[in-house]
Order: sequence, then structure tokens, then C-alpha cells
Amino acid sequence: MLLILFCCTFFIHSFGVLAITDEQKAMIHSHFEMLGKECIKDNHISADDIKNLRAKTIPSGENAPCFLACMFRKLGIMDDAGLLQKETVLDLAKKVFNDEDELKLIEDYLHSCSHINTESVSDGDKGCDRSMMAYKCMIENASQFGIEM
Repeated sequence: MLLILFCCTFFIHSFGVLAITDEQKAMIHSHFEMLGKECIKDNHISADDIKNLRAKTIPSGENAPCFLACMFRKLGIMDDAGLLQKETVLDLAKKVFNDEDELKLIEDYLHSCSHINTESVSDGDKGCDRSMMAYKCMIENASQFGIEM
């Protein structure tokens, strides 16, 4: 469910402990599937990578980082400089969640990986390296916030 936490689809999708209806889940899933189909055109990933992403585990394919960067950009959570935009994710979350406690949890969760923007990357503003770092951080930190990946 989290590709909203970064991959809103990713991120929103990962917030299994939050109050989210089946209709909201279906809307999120559909949106992320559409974006994934667009991103896979230029960043082909394997069936194993797709399986890993859906399972909220780290994909190992060479194009997986750039696929994630494409998704993040399309979601508006990564800018043209290859930096993550936490505020955009929070705005997306506010469209789905109405509870202030849930929104605070999401904000704290996102903040736990805010250091990613200061990490050194080898691909400049391309965003592939940073996207993979962010994805890993979100998966690793989820349990600290009671988020089921």
C-alpha cells in the first residue's frame, strides 16, 4: 500500500494500520498501476522486481531505482533536482486520510527518512539512487511507526 511514502502508492499503500476504506485502497492501487505502466516503458523492470515492489521488498534489478524515480516524479514527490518532496506526500495523504493523528503519524514517518536528500548520490539529479535509498529507508522504518508494509 505505500507507494505514498514514497511512492504514495507505495506510501499510502503501506499504511495498512491506518483507517483506509476498500474503495480508497482500490483507487490508490489503480492510480499506481497506471503510473507503473507509464514508468515501465522507459525503465523496464523484471517480473521479479514487480513482485518485490508489490510485496514491499527491495527489488534487485538494475532498472528498479530509475523505475522508482519515475514513479516518485509522476507522483510529485521527487522534483527535477532529484530531491524528495515530503510536503507533496503529506498533501496527497490529506486527500485520503482525515484523522489528524494518522496524518501526524505519516508526517513523522516521512521525516524519519528526510536525511535522504542530504545523502551523496552518483547520478546527480537523475534521482535513481536517491529513490532506492528512500524506498529502503521507508521499508526499514515502517515498523517503528506501527506501519505494516
